[in-house]
Amino acid sequence: MALNHEQIDDFVELTLNRFKKDTWADISMKLQSYSFASRWIKDKQRAERGGPRVEWKLRVDNQGTAKHSGLYAVDDTNRKNVVTKGRQEWSKQTVNYIYDIDEEAFQSGPERIIDEMKLNEQGLYNDFYELMETAMWSAPASDSQDPRPPSGIPFWMQKASAAAPSFQGGNPSGFSSGAAGISTSTYERWKNYAGQYTQVSRDDLIEKIVNACDYTRFEAPHSYPEIGAGDPDYGLYSVHSVLATCRRLLQAGNDNLGPDVGQWAGNVLIKSIPLTWIPALSESASDAYDSSNPVYGVNWKKFEYFFKTGRNMVKHAPQPAARQHTVRERHMDNWGNFVCYDRRQGGFVFHVA
Repeated sequence: MALNHEQIDDFVELTLNRFKKDTWADISMKLQSYSFASRWIKDKQRAERGGPRVEWKLRVDNQGTAKHSGLYAVDDTNRKNVVTKGRQEWSKQTVNYIYDIDEEAFQSGPERIIDEMKLNEQGLYNDFYELMETAMWSAPASDSQDPRPPSGIPFWMQKASAAAPSFQGGNPSGFSSGAAGISTSTYERWKNYAGQYTQVSRDDLIEKIVNACDYTRFEAPHSYPEIGAGDPDYGLYSVHSVLATCRRLLQAGNDNLGPDVGQWAGNVLIKSIPLTWIPALSESASDAYDSSNPVYGVNWKKFEYFFKTGRNMVKHAPQPAARQHTVRERHMDNWGNFVCYDRRQGGFVFHVA
């Protein structure tokens, strides 16, 4: 039996989330995988932070009072400010769908209505994840961009201007005061590690990645509660052509292939770190597409995505549209941003010049 207008609104709000989406195939998504969803949504490890922005302390220097001494030596004391603050502003996303309760589907029984609404709900999340995947692998244009998108990994891991790998990733373009308001002109050690490569080979790109893992690991001589302390949690991320070439390197280096000519076409490890294909960087139609074939090394202990407290993918109840009394709008809002606590240890990036 069909539901009347008032019953439809109540039915949608009270029953929609109880049903599973298992009645259709989905070919709407452009990319093969979505790293934002898999890292920060599917594992349900959602970090939240309150306040007008994300802030954290960064120690940039020491007092410099240590010296060799002897009997009756005179002390040299000193006191200076050795701490600055990193500040990351929130970024807001919104997504919605609409429907008319006079549509044919809403004149049917409850199951048909739920099927129709599940399609709308899935589309809402699909749109959100498409947007955030692009954000994760791109950077805002400037500190005056409004609205400003989130500061993705390429914002924090700046590419090299010189070919030889070193700590040379400076201030992001359009951010004269630096990433998180910390300028590399003032604090040299806020730069990330970066370099260029010519080809995907053991003596070029692979060697540079191996060395970068060494150079970006800093072990404190005395333990203390540093953010993200301990062994790095690295991931390697690149375009498909780099992954495919690495697979061929594996195959070429193994004399015992047996009958499976694609035996080494699966996972690729570099220094025991998986190399993961990021479709958003590879797909030319993607806003995050990067023709320089970048390889990002990310130490996830120094990275986080924070949701603003109480603004974590908040879905609002369906509301009548203005001047369309049978049309309903449903919106979802989100506030959050990516944070790199320590660019020097946060990772590295290599690209083809």
